[in-house]
Amino acid sequence: MSDDYMDVTPHGRVLSVFGELKVPAVYCLAELIDNAFDDFWKRPPADLRPSVTITLPGSNSRLADAEVWVVDNGLGMDRQALNNAVKAGWTSNSRYEALGLFGMGLNIATAGLGWWSEIWTTRSGDPSWTVVTLDLAAISQSGQDYRAPLRHAPKDDPSEHGTKVIIRKLRQDQFEVLKRQARTIRDKLGHIYSYLLTERNYLITVNRTQVSPRKPCAWGANRSVSRSGDEIPAVIPIDVTLPARRACANCGRACEESTCPTCGSGRTEWVERRVWGWLGIQRYLHKSEYGIDFLRSGRKIMMYDKDVFDWVDPDGLGAPEREYPIDSPRNEGRIVGEIHCDHVPVNYTKTSFDLESAEWKAVLRVLRGESPLRPNRAKQLNLPVNDSPLGRLFNGYRREDPGLKYLMPSDGKYALRDKAMEWVKLFRDGHPAYQTDEKWYEAARLHDKPPTSPPPMDPPPGPGSGSGTTSRMGLDDDAEDGAGDEPGPGTPQPETRDQHLERYRASATEVVDMAGRYEADGQSVVELTVWAVPGVAVEDHGGRQVPVFVERTRPPRAEAFVAADNTLFTEYGVDFRELVLVELAEYMRQRAAGSSVPSPLSAVLQTLRIRSGMAKVTPDVLAAQARRLLDRVREAMQPEVAGNPSGYWELLPEGERALTERRFALEGGGDVWDEVIEKGDFVLYVPASAVVRLLERRPSAFLDGRVFRRPYAALTDEGTRGLIVSRLAGYVSDLALLVDDQPRLNAEELARSRISCRLVERELADTD
Repeated sequence: MSDDYMDVTPHGRVLSVFGELKVPAVYCLAELIDNAFDDFWKRPPADLRPSVTITLPGSNSRLADAEVWVVDNGLGMDRQALNNAVKAGWTSNSRYEALGLFGMGLNIATAGLGWWSEIWTTRSGDPSWTVVTLDLAAISQSGQDYRAPLRHAPKDDPSEHGTKVIIRKLRQDQFEVLKRQARTIRDKLGHIYSYLLTERNYLITVNRTQVSPRKPCAWGANRSVSRSGDEIPAVIPIDVTLPARRACANCGRACEESTCPTCGSGRTEWVERRVWGWLGIQRYLHKSEYGIDFLRSGRKIMMYDKDVFDWVDPDGLGAPEREYPIDSPRNEGRIVGEIHCDHVPVNYTKTSFDLESAEWKAVLRVLRGESPLRPNRAKQLNLPVNDSPLGRLFNGYRREDPGLKYLMPSDGKYALRDKAMEWVKLFRDGHPAYQTDEKWYEAARLHDKPPTSPPPMDPPPGPGSGSGTTSRMGLDDDAEDGAGDEPGPGTPQPETRDQHLERYRASATEVVDMAGRYEADGQSVVELTVWAVPGVAVEDHGGRQVPVFVERTRPPRAEAFVAADNTLFTEYGVDFRELVLVELAEYMRQRAAGSSVPSPLSAVLQTLRIRSGMAKVTPDVLAAQARRLLDRVREAMQPEVAGNPSGYWELLPEGERALTERRFALEGGGDVWDEVIEKGDFVLYVPASAVVRLLERRPSAFLDGRVFRRPYAALTDEGTRGLIVSRLAGYVSDLALLVDDQPRLNAEELARSRISCRLVERELADTD
């Protein structure tokens, strides 16, 4: 090694890697971050916050001038360490101690981003920076003879230390990403390094903006659901130590001898094998933002991994079976987690673990056991019930039924989606009111215990009260005489406006799913809070009893007060949420009354309805809900049908049997059809019309809390029994029509279908 050059001749085994790897820009940057954090991971500093600063090309930059800078405040490297760092394929790191696992990070990052780079490094006390230049085009042309130019650059502060990498001659595709997607890159790095940023206080900045860790928006560990006597918490901690084993520090393969039989290395060592972290339930449903994050040395290697939800036959028979989410009509999930497994080898780009290794398979056994998560599937295979951490969460939270039974927030009818995502954004933005799960929990509780309750009975008349005396129901009664006189000594003072509203708030429940920002074209913006006030009649400031009124507080804030027991809601079936929107629309029109052409009330209401995040009522939405409810009915019927499978099978006409067999062929996996009939599992595949038929033919098997709550056996009058069965069958028939025939529905038919879905859900017994 001369004074003017540095030997960076590549090892032959990595020459092809540079041409084959197509690494996304964010992972190239992550490679450089990993190498920067290595020193801190192995030797945490006592008085220094580990930090990496990344600057990317500007949005108006040109390819010819664009550069990427990655600067850290690490300990820096001496000349020998620098030579080793830039010599492709060399490593002094153990595969089990560092993030920069192979000594490949620098080369992968520079080759992935651009063709030319400089590495500057210095230690505290060094008189200068040591700078080496890598020209990958020259390396590829020179073969085995390339020598990297080396020079020294002065530094202002002798105590300064760290390393910086400057990359130029960017690849065209990476250049476009780097200059346009800085925010996306920050968000991705915040996910990859969330543990180090949160738990180790590491710092990463991109274009002068600090990277925020992507914290899981999960339910608190104090929340739980109960299933068959098992109290299943919403967060399950994991900490399992597996027996230590000898492995190769070079290639990571397990080996029993001191020399690795795979790569021939003599660097073998005993490796601690620990699987730790947590699995839990997210506060919201999402099509992609669910699954398990797997970490190595504090950095996430796999994010939102969903293959953990696949059951793989241990004998290698058949394809993997995806087990979650299977109960969601929108294919959305909410099981999440963060699992550390530092002993499992990863691939060269650190985008995945070695999924074929024994170490990875041992991790899966810790998390999900060896049986299917689905109890019925495990039973079919004569395997034990899966009581692994993931198995318990699956059986406790697999459905998305609104309410506390499954810890699912609701808008009063359906599981929250759009509104929940608004709350998630507030959580990500650090809004203090949304950091805990209280908003979500209250929305789930309100589904089970809505604010509307039966009107209280009038108290008996007191002394001196006549039959014609009326009360203002919750406000102080007017005096019978001298109503206009000045109050005398000891006379109660009239209630102020603030007292009037505070009294309502004191007994009210906040309707959290309606809280938020409302705006309509040409109207003012309103930040709304909604209160459901039970037990009293709500009066506006004119003393008029009203079902709803909107009160302006401090602009742009407003509050809506709902008389939860008003007959408009309890007897006429009006949805108070709709009426709140009507009153809000009128309130916004009144505030905008000075405009030259005021918007029609209907137009304002339409805009508010669309932007409020309230659930749509369309045939597709209702059909999805109907399918979910009918699947619940089928599952609840199965234990009863299993008592006499052949008998129930014979109750079905030939056409429904054929449809059942056809659905089984499409969805039933590798089961034997004859065995499915013998076990009564065929009921899981019957068409919706067959569900109605079985209910009508065998009501005694499915009522009295077995499938539906309604009593049957204790009733002696056949007419009463028939009426109950007819009503239930009518509700279920509406669902069957939605699912089997998919008709075009007018507004009245949509309303009926929506009500039938709600009635069936209410009638279902708790069969867990």
